Amino acid sequence: MRLNDLRVSLHFSLREFECPCCHRVRLHPLLLVRLEELREAWGRPLLLTSGYRCDPHNARVGGVPKSAHRLGLAADVAVPGEDQEAFVLAAADAHFHRILPHCDRGYVHLAVDAGAS
Repeated sequence: MRLNDLRVSLHFSLREFECPCCHRVRLHPLLLVRLEELREAWGRPLLLTSGYRCDPHNARVGGVPKSAHRLGLAADVAVPGEDQEAFVLAAADAHFHRILPHCDRGYVHLAVDAGAS
């Protein structure tokens, strides 16, 4: 078992948030709390496609320099286009600070505001 296999909540392990290139993890506790709230409300597993991003990986994927992913404040969740409207409403109910649906790319970007915890 790798260290990042550690379960950090009922539905999530650190591995789901790790950077794919360096395997480091930065995860703000509020993001984890909100994702658990959303998971319960959604009633289905959440597949995270992007969590923490180190600077080089963030640049490679075209992330903005001050991306919330770099601070452990954001995650992208795979959501089929036909489910995105309902998912966005559920994410709003879970009090995410920023919700950006990407129907054409099959995911929704979710971010929290650490100052609003």
